[in-house]
Parts: sequence; C-alpha cells; structure tokens
Amino acid sequence: MGGTLAAPDLLDPKSTAQNSKPRLSFSTKPTVLASRVESDTTINVMKWKTVSTIFLVVVLYLVIGATVFKALEQPHEISQRTTIVIQKQTFISQHSCVNSTELDELIQQIVAAINAGIIPLGNTSNQISHWDLGSSFFFAGTVITTIGFGNISPRTEGGKIFCIIYALLGIPLFGFLLAGVGDQLGTIFGKGIAKVEDTFIKWNVSQTKIRIISTIIFILFGCVLFVALPAIIFKHIEGWSALDAIYFVVITLTTIGFGDYVAGGSDIEYLDFYKPVVWFWILVGLAYFAAVLSMIGDWLRVISKKTKEEVRIKEYSLWCTFYPCGLTHFIAGSLYLPLPFPHCAHVLAPLPSGNPQFVLCIYGPDSDKHLFCK
Repeated sequence: MGGTLAAPDLLDPKSTAQNSKPRLSFSTKPTVLASRVESDTTINVMKWKTVSTIFLVVVLYLVIGATVFKALEQPHEISQRTTIVIQKQTFISQHSCVNSTELDELIQQIVAAINAGIIPLGNTSNQISHWDLGSSFFFAGTVITTIGFGNISPRTEGGKIFCIIYALLGIPLFGFLLAGVGDQLGTIFGKGIAKVEDTFIKWNVSQTKIRIISTIIFILFGCVLFVALPAIIFKHIEGWSALDAIYFVVITLTTIGFGDYVAGGSDIEYLDFYKPVVWFWILVGLAYFAAVLSMIGDWLRVISKKTKEEVRIKEYSLWCTFYPCGLTHFIAGSLYLPLPFPHCAHVLAPLPSGNPQFVLCIYGPDSDKHLFCK
C-alpha cells in the first residue's frame, strides 16, 4: 500500500450516515507487533521495573511506620500491663470475698465489650505484644490500605498524631502501587484468557459464549487463589469456622474491615512472618477484587446505557487482535466487548497471514460501524 487509506467517516459525523459498512485504514509504517508472544507491554501498563521500585518503597515505608509505631506504643503497653498486675493484686488482697477466677471472668467480659488491646487475664507478663514489629507492620498496612480493622489503635498522643500524617502520605502511595499491581495482574490474566479464547475459537464457539466462559474462568480462578485458599489457611491457623474465614477474607479484600475477625488478632503465638505475609496477600487480593468490581461496574454501565458516552471514551484506544480470517475480538481493560464485523468481507485491505497480530485500534463516535487502525 502506497499510503494510508483515509477514513473520513471516523472524524466527520456527516459521513457516518452515508456509510453503513465498517472500514479499516492501514498505515505503511510497521506499527503492528510481530506476534502475541512479543507483545509483553500494552498501553498504559506500568513496567515491572517501575512496579518493583514502588513496591520496595512501600515496603520500606511500612517498615519505617512499624518501627515508629512500635517505639511509640509498646512502652505505653508495657506500662499498662504492669499497672494492671499491681491493681489486680491489690484488689484481691483487699477483697477476700472475691477470688482471682471471679475477677478474671469480670475483666474478660469488660474486655470483650470494649475490644481493648490489653486483656488483663492471668499472668499478663507472658502475653504477646500487640505492638511488636510484626503486629506494627500489619497495623501500618491496614492504615494505608484504609481497611482499618479497629482491633488495635494508637493510644498515645504521639501515636495518634503520627498515624494521621502516616495515613495522609501512605494512602496515595499505596494506591499508586495497587494500580501497578492491578495492571500486571490484568496483563497476566489477559494472556491466560486469550489462550482460552483461542481454544474455543478453533471449536467455532460464538464470541458471546467465549466471553462468558472466559469471564467465569477468570472469576473462579481468582476466587480459588485469593478467597478459597486463604480461607482454608485462616481456618486452620486461627481456628475459625469455614464461614467465618470466608467472611473475613471477603470483608478484608473489599476494604470494609469491620474488625470482628482479624488474622493475627488472637492471643495465640504466631510465626514472626505471619502478619507481614497476610498483608502481602491483602495487597494482591485487593488488586484482584478491584479488577472484578471494575468489570462488574463496566457491565452495569453497558447494560443500563446510562453512561454511554463514558463507554465510548474507553473505546478510543484499544488493543485489537487480528487473525488471517479477519477480526475476532478485542480487549478493553477488564471489559470484553463484541466486534460488529467478525468476517473478512468487511476488511478493505488484506490482513497479514500467520499468527494473530496486535494493532492499535481507534474507534470513532459511531463505534458500531467504523474502525480506524494503524
């Protein structure tokens, strides 16, 4: 081709009504990628190097926060523990009619009611600290993720002031990291879904059924990886029921965070790396749930047609997939939309033969009729 085939109907709304067939425009520049395998980077996807750098910055930020919270809160915790031991001994010695068991039962009810950080039962000197480095790291993570379980919170003035500043700086930083992780997860899942779709295409399955099946596979795989498997682990470690474990996982990954169930919040001895690992699971799980919720939101917008202009804007810059037989499908983020022209008869220029090719496609205002590719 000696030049670019014009597509005036893409830019001229008047010509839209005059042409009912879709049109393609190809440039002489080698803008198509060689193959699907070589297209590791897509539009607006953060590079792994950038994501890794941000990840290290966030981890460093969490370690700094955990260290500061530990320094501010643990001395106060130790002081309170010492005080309560003295007060209990004094109370029992002055009230011979009350034994230690009865007193402990009363204290237990009070603690359960107010959900305090210190449980003054038995020998409090052997209790696990709620402000050791692992617990402080987990608390710092719940701050910047905005989950905020509420099972522990700063008690000192210095801790409250630092928590305010820490949250204001950490929440945007974590949001930046979450966007990068979400991009990478979307790329990984997108490649997997594309392979599944390729298999069904060979079986001559309709595009609508293919997208339904691939979407179900995406959701089920994510639920197993980020919901079912963690729930089994929490059920075993925390001693929860299956329902309570699933309840905690969903409430956590949707950032609701009631705080009635918290991993690592029981008075049992955990491994040192348990709570940091839980936070890393929250990071990846939040990215997955954000993708699912975004997908559901896109579906609702398309079905309701109340925000049609917003959907059109998302159609202006997409990655399309070409096969020797013609157009088959394209992916717009987590939203799968059907092509209105799946056959070669509508293509004005021959497509490359061989493996499927990726090209940058730009949709016009009347996206069900016109396509401009380069």
